[in-house]
Amino acid sequence: MVAWGRNIVAGVGLLMVASLLSGCAVLLLGAAAGGVAGGLYYNGELTADVDGTPPAVIAATEKAFRDLIWAKETASATDTDGLATARTATGREVKVTVVTNTPEVSTIGIRVGTFGDENLSRLLYDRIVAFL
Repeated sequence: MVAWGRNIVAGVGLLMVASLLSGCAVLLLGAAAGGVAGGLYYNGELTADVDGTPPAVIAATEKAFRDLIWAKETASATDTDGLATARTATGREVKVTVVTNTPEVSTIGIRVGTFGDENLSRLLYDRIVAFL
């Protein structure tokens, strides 16, 4: 009878953990992991803060496009914002936006394709940061 009670308690505990991991807890854990990995991926776009002005970030983005052998389409930057676009080898559009937060820090947004691609976005982000 005692072993049976322990099994019920263990089963209820597992159900509670499973219910936590099936909903918002997964989103919170994913957001925390995304922050550690270099940015937050949400609604098809990777956003992160990077050290650099928009012109420096766009210059690093252009180098990253060349490094990944993606065809650059546009690239422009001012002191407050910037935009760069390219196409992957399979023709998917890549859009990188940059906005100034402070004189030394900018927020970057990366979207690959219409609905986003987290793996390619993180790959591009890592290359951009490497070139900064």
